[in-house]
Amino acid sequence: MALMTVSFDTSLLTSYFNSKVRASSGAANAAAPTTATSPTGTTRAPTAPWEKGGTPEDTLVKNILSGKSFIRESAVNLDLAGASNDYKKLYTLYTGLNSLRAVAAKAQSILTGGSPDSISNKTELNSLRRRFDAGLGEVSTYVKDADYEHLNLIQGSITDKLKSTVGIARTDTAYFAKDIHSGTATSEVEAFKGNVAFDISVKRTGTTDPINVHIDLAEMGSETRSMSSVVSFINDKLKAAGLSTKFAVQRTAGGDKTVEVNGKTVKVGTNPDTFSLKIQGDSTEALTFSAAPTGDSVFVVQKTGDTDKTTKYNKETKKFETVTPKQTTSMVKFSTGGDTVSAPGDTYWTAGRSVQNDLEGSIKTVHQTVSGPDGSVYVLADVDGTTEGQTIKGTQDVALIKYDSAGNVVYARTLGAADSATGYALSVGDDGKVAIAGSVTGTLATVTTTTSSYTVDGKTFTTTSTKEDSGTSGTNKTLADSFVTVFDSAGQEMWTKRFGSTDEDAALAVTFGSDGSVQVAGKTRSVMQGGVGSAGGWDAYIRSFDSSGKATATVQYGTSGTDQASAVKVDGTTLYAAGVEDGNIVLRAYDISDPAKPTLTGTRNLGGLGGGQIGAIDVYNGKVYVGGSTGNDSILGGGSGSTAFHGHSDAFAATVSTDFASTAGDKVVYYGGAGEEKNVKVQFTDGKVYFAGQTEGEIDGTTKIGEADAYLARMDVASGVVEWSQRYSGKDGEVDPQAMAVTTNGASVLDKLGLPSGTIEYKDSTLLTSGTSVRAGDSFYLRDAGGSQKKIMIEANDTLDTLAKKIQRAAGYKLKVTVAKVTGKAESQLVIEPQNKTSQMEIVKGPAGKDALEGLGLTEGLVRTAEDTSASSSSKKTKTDTEKLFGLKFNADVNLNSEESITAALKTLDDALKNVRSAYRYLRYGEDTTSSDDSKKKTSSAGSAAYWNAQASNYSAALSRLTGGA
Repeated sequence: MALMTVSFDTSLLTSYFNSKVRASSGAANAAAPTTATSPTGTTRAPTAPWEKGGTPEDTLVKNILSGKSFIRESAVNLDLAGASNDYKKLYTLYTGLNSLRAVAAKAQSILTGGSPDSISNKTELNSLRRRFDAGLGEVSTYVKDADYEHLNLIQGSITDKLKSTVGIARTDTAYFAKDIHSGTATSEVEAFKGNVAFDISVKRTGTTDPINVHIDLAEMGSETRSMSSVVSFINDKLKAAGLSTKFAVQRTAGGDKTVEVNGKTVKVGTNPDTFSLKIQGDSTEALTFSAAPTGDSVFVVQKTGDTDKTTKYNKETKKFETVTPKQTTSMVKFSTGGDTVSAPGDTYWTAGRSVQNDLEGSIKTVHQTVSGPDGSVYVLADVDGTTEGQTIKGTQDVALIKYDSAGNVVYARTLGAADSATGYALSVGDDGKVAIAGSVTGTLATVTTTTSSYTVDGKTFTTTSTKEDSGTSGTNKTLADSFVTVFDSAGQEMWTKRFGSTDEDAALAVTFGSDGSVQVAGKTRSVMQGGVGSAGGWDAYIRSFDSSGKATATVQYGTSGTDQASAVKVDGTTLYAAGVEDGNIVLRAYDISDPAKPTLTGTRNLGGLGGGQIGAIDVYNGKVYVGGSTGNDSILGGGSGSTAFHGHSDAFAATVSTDFASTAGDKVVYYGGAGEEKNVKVQFTDGKVYFAGQTEGEIDGTTKIGEADAYLARMDVASGVVEWSQRYSGKDGEVDPQAMAVTTNGASVLDKLGLPSGTIEYKDSTLLTSGTSVRAGDSFYLRDAGGSQKKIMIEANDTLDTLAKKIQRAAGYKLKVTVAKVTGKAESQLVIEPQNKTSQMEIVKGPAGKDALEGLGLTEGLVRTAEDTSASSSSKKTKTDTEKLFGLKFNADVNLNSEESITAALKTLDDALKNVRSAYRYLRYGEDTTSSDDSKKKTSSAGSAAYWNAQASNYSAALSRLTGGA
């Protein structure tokens, strides 16, 4: 029999098996099967977006930066015809959230992997932040508006108990001083050596005369002055005076002592225990400490650490990038008397320093510090995150933080700006009132609350009316306006005024008058409210307010160049202003005896500023003092009244007569070296001037220590004599002072003991507007199952207790709202629970820029009993019991301002994406969780694909053998 050869195209067989491979590998990506419990009632479901491999993050970011929307439902094409529209909505939401996450991840890579301060990276970061903020709004709106057929999805969480994460201070009678000793409680303490004597004045509630207790350790004789013995000695004195207050020894256990060896941390022993004084007070006994002064005290807020940029290889971008090291912001205190000792934990200690505190990482820039009449210090800072427990609303806010003379926080206040604010100026009145001023972009609403009473049939009734100010001015809301806020001596906001021009402006200086009036000075690019015209470019302005916050007058002046009013001071009925007018130092005097009509009474041009800046103005003993930094070696024309200019740029202080006419007493003094002394901080006190700054060169009377040292100096302006100076270094040999505050005769032996001068404050304000970043007029909503909602508005006098009652009444008592103590803290928090098993209520954020939830530490969500697992509420209609409820846990108040905030943003986005996946799986599988594991399906698909790939390979080999490889 003859053999017959049959020819055929082997590619047909190969194509067959390849089609099997493709079908297998795409099994999970095309009309995936569902289960019988799927609420959609179908047997197939479209492919989920995370099952398709996804779009690369770089592409997502590129699309968003090019202007594409985050939410694009019309662009979603499901791969299953006739699929429920719920799938399309979830698909759209998922892709929007995923795009937000890609933008956040890109911002994180810039901040952590490269040089965020470079121009290109700053530009990209700003673009990412703007688009991210816009995307948050798009996604949030979509979540609220989307109406599902087979499920219900809310933006917040579902909980049976909602707690505020921001606590309001409670009365705390325990005061913890700083560590002053290491070793044991019975060994001698260096800080107790020598002449240690102070007084404690105790004012009891309901009494008029204080009880004075004098403490002098010399009375201990030869007894060892240990922590234990000194505390016992003080307590015997207090007990003998019939007081309840006691001192105690506070011990902190020593931690591990470690060293770095080849990049690894190795324990080499244990650090010694440290000890401090603790006051166990009584709420009925107010303690005031005092001691003989040993000199002036000087507080300095500074940045320390290396500023030299380095280059490192970024594995993600595969490029070498420039990296700027992080610096630490800290506060230190010096005594001009020098009677201090090094304490445990002090680093880079230098003689005369008694306080060293690292400030919170959220503090971005400190513009000014001022000493209070009680020896405390006020710090005005720009912050970009939670500060002293207060969550900010926008990208940057202003924080006022009061510290006692020992460096412990007394209170913190945030402005509550919805977008961004900067605090440039700070003033403390003789009565303890505080004024801050600066610039703000976005909403800063103010609300005036008026309470009136009336009597009917012998019963007194009270009514409250609220007048709300939008808090915006100018025609372009993206440009900054000026603002001023006044607090009372307890740190409670009295009033806030926002004002401005049609263009950009900023308040740069603020001061009090003897009658409680407030004078604000700054710069503006156009006509200021109340002004009469603009000279062109930047003009200077002065705006006056009475003690109640009513604007009384506006003065605007300048040249066709760049002008600004940098510092102001009131002396009697005369207002003095120091500013820069077309590059010159110019003093102005106004008669303000009629608050509505300031009258210019004189000007004095001191000469060119030489590229420097004006830092302070003062009036003392018939003279006006002004100081700052300058490159001009002949301020006031030089002459016999001047000290020598040292070169390049010096600190300076000049004085002229208050009438500006007599020149016989003109003086100018310079401080510095041959290098550059720029950004000088200046404070005047009784004819003396204090300078603080950074120098890299030599200064007479000091010794160079590090690469860029800090310097402090006091000069007598009349004689030009340097009376005291201090030069010191810090981490990596670099210290840069940002602000300085001086208290005359503020230093004493109390500094060595870690105790404050003045009265110890055991309690802070309980007002919500003081303890949080919320402002009067901020609000949120309660929404019931039928979609009806009620507004909860914060008023100026609200506390946690009054807010709890508001919420309960507005909820129709379906919610149980209580005020509870925070475990382990001297704080209270709000707790919201359902009143019973059937009651529930949704918490919804307020309007953009005026939402109260974030400032209160509350999140959006549904409050209901844990046992109630049936579906429930919607913003649009009452849902049936067959509809599953999902909480997205999406916080739309996150931002990309810092590494910490980006981490928080990524966390909330990851949670939201996870919950969208859960909702998608519910549509596909219903309550049958055995079929909801996508990873199993992927594994099954992969196994099937591997099988068909192997089969195709086997058939191909067999055919090759049969055909001889033809």
